[in-house]
Parts: sequence; C-alpha cells; structure tokens
Amino acid sequence: MDRLRAVLGEAQARGFLGAAPLDEHVEHARGFVDALGAAVFAGAAVVDLGSGGGLPGLIVADEVPDARVQLLDGSAVRSAFLRWAVEVLGWDARVSVLGARAEEVGRRAAMRSSADIVVARGFASPGATAECAAPMLRVGGWLVVSDPPGGGAAAGRWPVEGCRSVGLVPERHLCAPRAYTVLQQVAPCPDRYPRRVGIPAKRPLF
Repeated sequence: MDRLRAVLGEAQARGFLGAAPLDEHVEHARGFVDALGAAVFAGAAVVDLGSGGGLPGLIVADEVPDARVQLLDGSAVRSAFLRWAVEVLGWDARVSVLGARAEEVGRRAAMRSSADIVVARGFASPGATAECAAPMLRVGGWLVVSDPPGGGAAAGRWPVEGCRSVGLVPERHLCAPRAYTVLQQVAPCPDRYPRRVGIPAKRPLF
C-alpha cells in the first residue's frame, strides 16, 4: 500500500486526481469493491472506464489480487503514466493499460462481451457511461458507477428504459457513506452501440 499511495500521490501531483485528501480518494475507490463484494471481483475481468490517475482500477487490483484489471483511458499522457504505475507496482502480469477511446475499444471484437465488471468513476454522464460500458460486458456482468454525493437522485439519473436500450438494468443505488449505482447486463448490447467517438457525450441516450 505504501508504494501504491506513492503512485497515487504522483498521479495527484500531475493533476490526474482531484485535490481531495488521498485517503478520501482511496476510500472512494474501495467503495466500488464493497458495492459488489470482493467475492464477485475475485478472478474477474475488470475494466476501469476512463481510469485517469488509476482509480478505482489500481485499488481494485490491490484489494482483489486475482482480479484481471484493464485500465482504459483515451489520453496518451495519462495512459503513459498508467503504464509507468503498473510497472512500478510490479503488476504487469495482472494489470494492463488500454490507451484508446472507449467508443473504439467497445467496437473491437476481442473486447465485446469480454468483461465481468466495468467500473467508472467520473467518466461521463450516465447515458454515455452506459453506452460505452455495455458493449464490453458479458451477459450477467456488472457495471458499478459512482454517483454525485448524496445519491438521492440516483434513480432518476439511471432510467430503466434508457438503460435497457443497451441491455443494462439498474439493480441498486447505494447512498451511504458514498453514492454508487450497480447495474447488471441482462442482454447483449445491440451491435449499433457504441456510436462513433464523441457521439455518446454529445447525444447521450438519456
């Protein structure tokens, strides 16, 4: 954990994490594991959507050593940092970095329906997050997303019909001590998703 904290401190120094105390960032990331339970993450193929400074993906890898984690980020600068972080931590065998846009990755045959779990912390709006995550999830897989503090309006942020358009169903909203929404992939994501790069953000599904 000391080495991981040093890596996360470097991410914060480079502006890849917010200015909140590092302990808050770590606890927020641990909440993704708690939302599903470590047993669900055990042995799972996990994609961290828009990993940025490595959260929550690096914390998932630390908390669940047999999870196979892919850190996905569209920025070349952040992806280079993430590769450095994985090397420093000695996690090359179980953590990899995908430096590409999520819309592109979701259309790769090798990535479609390949993930057991997708986690997303501050990636995009709910509609764009669902559209980019669903193509990567296998049927029965899980999407865990952090919601704004409080979480009281989480149900409105994740409308059932909008989520079903990409095969997802909201299962539960957790509000304390931090807010998360857990969704399950109950049907294959239609082939037309994700749309072209930039379109999910410009014209979100909901």
